Amino acid sequence: MTTQRNVRHRRVGRWLENALLVVVLGLGVLGAVAVLSGAYQLRPVLSGSMRPGLPVGGVVVTERVPISALHVRDVVVFHRPDKPDELVVHRIIALNSGASGPVIRTQGDANTVADPWTITLRGGTAYRAVFALPLVGYVAVWAHGSEGSRALIAVGLLLLVGGTVGALVQWRRASRAPTGSRSGRATSAGPSLPPSDAQPEPSAGRDEILVHGLAPDRRSRRVDPQG
Repeated sequence: MTTQRNVRHRRVGRWLENALLVVVLGLGVLGAVAVLSGAYQLRPVLSGSMRPGLPVGGVVVTERVPISALHVRDVVVFHRPDKPDELVVHRIIALNSGASGPVIRTQGDANTVADPWTITLRGGTAYRAVFALPLVGYVAVWAHGSEGSRALIAVGLLLLVGGTVGALVQWRRASRAPTGSRSGRATSAGPSLPPSDAQPEPSAGRDEILVHGLAPDRRSRRVDPQG
């Protein structure tokens, strides 16, 4: 009976592992779709004017929001007025109404003075920073390319399908296993094997922020001495 119970525990553990894998991969695919749809963007941080909140080499996740939802202290992405091809991620320090739309003043958190420009926000939406991830900014640069984006989605879908198929195969094998094979160890005339419980494996300045947009157990078994 003890062996049967341990077999059931291991089977449940494998199911939980597969379910967790499917959930994680599914979230990854949904995240990639959200980025490609334009609702969110990942922007690598390549300079230090927003330290410590946005460290160099990290990536800032930005969300597209209505301009009317912006407030002072929000961190936004905009084209640098004197170099329109460059993007900057800085904090709003002043927001006023203008003839052509809201006018903002910005400043990097690590800078001692405000930026030498004002920006008129045109259109209906802007990108506002939501949170930052360290040390993954340069990967996002590659993923921004069309080939990188397609590769990420393809890998995510393949892993999702593979995890689902693996879970179904294990379920079919478990459901087809004869009753005798499941309890053979407990009823064998020879010496019985010690039961095993699945246990988790021990886990072992004044530079603007220039960015490039982006279209973001195994189980060891220990032998239980109880027989």
